[in-house]
Amino acid sequence: MSIKTTVEITSDFSHLFDKIKSLPEMPCTRCEIIYKGKEDNFICSTCLEKEENQREEIKKKNHQIQTLLNLSNLPKRYNKAVFKPKTDIQNEVAEYFIENFTKRILETSTDVLLFGSIGTGKTYLSCAFAIDVIYTKQIRIKYITEYELLSLYFEKEYKLFKKFKESEILILDEIGKRVLTDWQRIQLEELLSYRYNEQLPTVYITNLEQKTFRDFLGSRLADRLKENKLKRFAFNGLSLRG
Repeated sequence: MSIKTTVEITSDFSHLFDKIKSLPEMPCTRCEIIYKGKEDNFICSTCLEKEENQREEIKKKNHQIQTLLNLSNLPKRYNKAVFKPKTDIQNEVAEYFIENFTKRILETSTDVLLFGSIGTGKTYLSCAFAIDVIYTKQIRIKYITEYELLSLYFEKEYKLFKKFKESEILILDEIGKRVLTDWQRIQLEELLSYRYNEQLPTVYITNLEQKTFRDFLGSRLADRLKENKLKRFAFNGLSLRG
């Protein structure tokens, strides 16, 4: 290569370096790392990728939340229930729900019994908690009444019955509202025994008093609930409806 050609190439590189040096230095508006040759308010490729991943995670989470809400079987009346206690007993239960179901491993959570007067907020508070825990923890929590649950088995909806049986948290409402046949009692006992053995916590809701509730369940199930340190809350007083 001739000296002349070498000089020309060196000169070209010199102009190129000068041009690069003259490029503006701009920080990414997200990470603030300086980049050359960028305009104001630009976002670097690393931050763009990170934000895209975050959007996908949010989209995935929202889809999961909506799926869990759709599968929760919450009554339409309560599907917009707000987890804000209105009475002293509701506040006590709400605090225990949070401690028992969200601040510890579910396998160590106790079963909960809400019993007492009609219209005192047992179902509303439980459904409001279900919505809250789905949004915050994406836990598979389901609601169903005793009658609806046993009807699933009677109608041979075994797969659906199994989903309630295996739910991470089950809210079982209106217990003892009807007299059970021997067959119905066996199915209920089997379901509750399964949840006891698999350490799946259950929220029991009933208008029965404690002793009547125990008699309704029978000594075997009542003893298992006692062993599981069943937490009891009495809802007394006048109805809040209206």
